[in-house]
Amino acid sequence: MKKKKVAASILTIVVLIGIILIVNIPIVWLIMTSFKMRPDIISDHPVWIFRPTLEHYIRVLARKEVFPVDLYFSNSLIVTISTTLLAILITFPAAYSIARFNTGGRNLSFWILSIRMLPPVVFLIPIGMLFMSYHLLDTKFGLIIVYLTFNIPFATWTLKSFIEEIPREIEESALIDGAGRLGVITRVTFPLCAPGLVAVSLICFIFSWNEFLYALVLTSLRAVTMTVGTARFLTGYAIWWGDISAAATVAMIPVIVLGFLSQKYLVRGLTLGAIK
Repeated sequence: MKKKKVAASILTIVVLIGIILIVNIPIVWLIMTSFKMRPDIISDHPVWIFRPTLEHYIRVLARKEVFPVDLYFSNSLIVTISTTLLAILITFPAAYSIARFNTGGRNLSFWILSIRMLPPVVFLIPIGMLFMSYHLLDTKFGLIIVYLTFNIPFATWTLKSFIEEIPREIEESALIDGAGRLGVITRVTFPLCAPGLVAVSLICFIFSWNEFLYALVLTSLRAVTMTVGTARFLTGYAIWWGDISAAATVAMIPVIVLGFLSQKYLVRGLTLGAIK
């Protein structure tokens, strides 16, 4: 029995390592490409051993006439952080109302989730027409509004599951002790949902940071984000793979740092109540 358990553990570890390697191969290849010279990048055969260069990072980070990284990066940060904070502030009361008072009946939560399931291109034309009418094209405020449309349904559904995992008896005890409903929400439920809030916030941050379609169509100059800016290395004359890889590597840094900083809360949150 012990030998079978050891063999099963080894097999599990081998399978997990294989999955991790397969999942991370594109990221490793992207980072490697950002350090390759152009002949190595366009070579007919994959080049694994090469002489590294920083020319692509110099072009991305230092030559603002080619790639204004400060503008693109600040736009992405402002839009993403604002969207995440607003999504949490809007969805937590909604999720609490649905979880505790069954607001809207049984079908409301499924209707909210169905909005997230629709492909973004469905809303592109009407949103574009509305933005033209209200002069919201190429503005960060416009992007924040659009990003809320796909973050709010996801955050509401997920936070609802987290709140349902909290026993009602805890809130009832606070009510008996004299706390009002608002006090229960702010002093009891909200702190207990902290792991879930961190998990949802991080996922909303990633969704907003990586969004491409809306940012491509609704921005042109002032509100361009990192994802759209990176794609501008695809020209009608050439595709600058090294510069694209360098810009994409720089764009990954905030998400990776945020993921490491909130790793403990993220794991706890995702295993607490995201899936029932």
